[in-house]
Amino acid sequence: MNIKVLSYNIHKGFNWNNQKYFLQEIKFLIQESNADLVFLQEVVGKNQIYQKHGLIDAQFEFLADSIWPHHSYGANSIYDHGHHGNLILSKFPLESWENIDISTNQLEKRGLLVCKIKIPNTNISINAACAHLDLFHRGRAKQYQMIKNKVLSMDQQNDPLIVAGDFNDWNQKSQDVFEAHLDMHEAYKFTHGRFAKTFPAAFPFMCLDRIYVKNIEIISAELLQTAKKFSFNNHFSDHLPLICELKIPETKSYVT
Repeated sequence: MNIKVLSYNIHKGFNWNNQKYFLQEIKFLIQESNADLVFLQEVVGKNQIYQKHGLIDAQFEFLADSIWPHHSYGANSIYDHGHHGNLILSKFPLESWENIDISTNQLEKRGLLVCKIKIPNTNISINAACAHLDLFHRGRAKQYQMIKNKVLSMDQQNDPLIVAGDFNDWNQKSQDVFEAHLDMHEAYKFTHGRFAKTFPAAFPFMCLDRIYVKNIEIISAELLQTAKKFSFNNHFSDHLPLICELKIPETKSYVT
């Protein structure tokens, strides 16, 4: 079976300079992508300031709605007036979930949201992890090892594995661990021969976002444009969404 996977740092619903609130547009974009699994970063779980201004602050519930009946939210950055973190939306049931603190310093609160997703009418489960990593390489290098250790600790049994999110991987060092040590492939790089330029949204030249997979066939990968280039204020976030189509092995399917 084929599935679509989307990864997107939604910048808490605001554009790059926090002047326009685009949560409704972001929801519509995700819906139009027809993604089966959605990996989101910088999702607001609660914010009293948003509430005072009449803005939606329980963003995970608003985004999930009826399209993705299954979702898991992991709060990473917790402050006096609320919190934000990572979110996985799924059209398929979640068997389990875990939010792992992978922070390496006091200023950047980062997390790895790990879910086990059951494909109905099969014996297949997808191990899925949504990540938001540090701005500086020193911290990311530690986080790569944390993710590596978590992946190696999973009882995968050759089940499909997806690790996606905002890696902030401007120096393109994630491949040293994910490709060389975990035998994973990044979907866009596998398709196009290079990482996707996702930041800043209006004039992308930095390759920050990743969708790494294992035990899955990569069919295609592309960027979703949210507005015209050079138009910063009309982009829904400071990142562009990354989407790919994958083929899940069907050797373990059965009829109920």
